[in-house]
Amino acid sequence: MSVRDLVYGVYEKRLTAKLDRSRMPRHVGVVMDGNRRWAKSVGEQIATGHQRGADKIHDLLGWCEEAGVEVVTLWLFSTDNFNRPAEELADLLRIIEGSVRSLADTGRWRVRPLGALDLLPGDFARTL
Repeated sequence: MSVRDLVYGVYEKRLTAKLDRSRMPRHVGVVMDGNRRWAKSVGEQIATGHQRGADKIHDLLGWCEEAGVEVVTLWLFSTDNFNRPAEELADLLRIIEGSVRSLADTGRWRVRPLGALDLLPGDFARTL
């Protein structure tokens, strides 16, 4: 365990202890945004930023579960994403597909895609 992990664990416990469970929302919505900017700011490939964001989804859902949040809506893709370069779009769809499969495979959470699935590539839409 790294020092960073240890410090983050302590920080997480302090935040959790301060939560007022009587005021916890039943539904939380999260827009997965900023991963491109983060990747660029640290000199990484854009796909790395998307993957790092996706890698945190299980943690986020676990935190919500621990806090008693019953429903979490994740906004993983917007029609604006179709305006991105083809390579970035392909990477993003691959990462989203892997994330959705990973969530579904755990059997821990129910996954329901929402939105204009008919606008997505056929195989990707069928996987969702």
